[in-house]
Amino acid sequence: MSIRSRTRGLVLGYCLGDALARAPEPDSGPLLAGTPSLVFLAGVEGLVRGLVREDLTGRSEIPECTWHATARWAWRTRMRDLPGVRRWHEAAMPQPWPDGWLNEVAPLAIGRGSAPGVEEALALDRLDPRPGCSPGDSAGDMVLSRTLPVALLAASRPWDADLGAQISATARDVAAYSHGLPAQVLAVALTRTAARTLAEGQTLPLVDLPELSATYAGVPRGDEVISARVALRGLADQLAPQLPATDLARAGLASGPRTALRAVAEGLRCVLTHPGRHEASKALREALETGQPGAAAVTGALVGAAHGAELLPVDAISRLDLAHVADQLATDLLSQVQEHPALDERRAPAWRHRYPAW
Repeated sequence: MSIRSRTRGLVLGYCLGDALARAPEPDSGPLLAGTPSLVFLAGVEGLVRGLVREDLTGRSEIPECTWHATARWAWRTRMRDLPGVRRWHEAAMPQPWPDGWLNEVAPLAIGRGSAPGVEEALALDRLDPRPGCSPGDSAGDMVLSRTLPVALLAASRPWDADLGAQISATARDVAAYSHGLPAQVLAVALTRTAARTLAEGQTLPLVDLPELSATYAGVPRGDEVISARVALRGLADQLAPQLPATDLARAGLASGPRTALRAVAEGLRCVLTHPGRHEASKALREALETGQPGAAAVTGALVGAAHGAELLPVDAISRLDLAHVADQLATDLLSQVQEHPALDERRAPAWRHRYPAW
């Protein structure tokens, strides 16, 4: 499958897995994506806007742009009194805010559940977003919703060590805004794996784990980084067809329902148990049996990134309420990295209205 198909597959697959795991009857009726999908899609939009900003200014500020996108999501879903949301609204005055095309999509304005770690970060009067400096300690799987869009940078050029290092560093800085350090490290490892899966078009176990040392060199609270790295190394030995909760608990990190460690472990297990091109439905079905929307979202993203959108279940995609939004964002991301519309005199006005560069 082409890089275009695999990019669409990653974005659609994440939302599909999330929605399937929430559906009372996943084999019939509408599939409604949850808050993780809304945060994930906001992150994809933030990534595009960060790349537009880079084209226009030469500065790569994707982490700030994706946090701005998270604030726009919070505003759309009526969390308008949080200090981290109000700051952006006040900074935009007298211009209307939120801006960009996602603000015009009515289904994105529906509250679909909470995001505790993200909301706690937005509630802070002052946020230090440097890795290891944020006061947040959330171990929740919503950190994956925020970082996985960064994997889409792998659609911009062939995979090499420099691209891998760029993706890891960017994911690190995105995750640092909202969650505890161990969850951040888990998210970076998964994001790099998703990126390489997208680039190479095949299912992969966790990749390049030794590179986490360089990614987190000099970051405060290094003992927490080490704990997360130990847990990640242990996952490779534990990804058997059955993954008892007691095995994850031995890692020494939070591993209960809705944690980042649980979602990464269960999602990878489902994908690696069914790695074939025509096993996407089996992988997703097994992910549903975990009862974890986070794990199912990870499974869908990795399956889509490896095999392409065409290998995702067609009937399920047709019932996914945010499929059109997800597919359009993936298509726009590809346009941005391949064509740079903001630099095209004819296309720039419409593109910069669609994706304002801040």
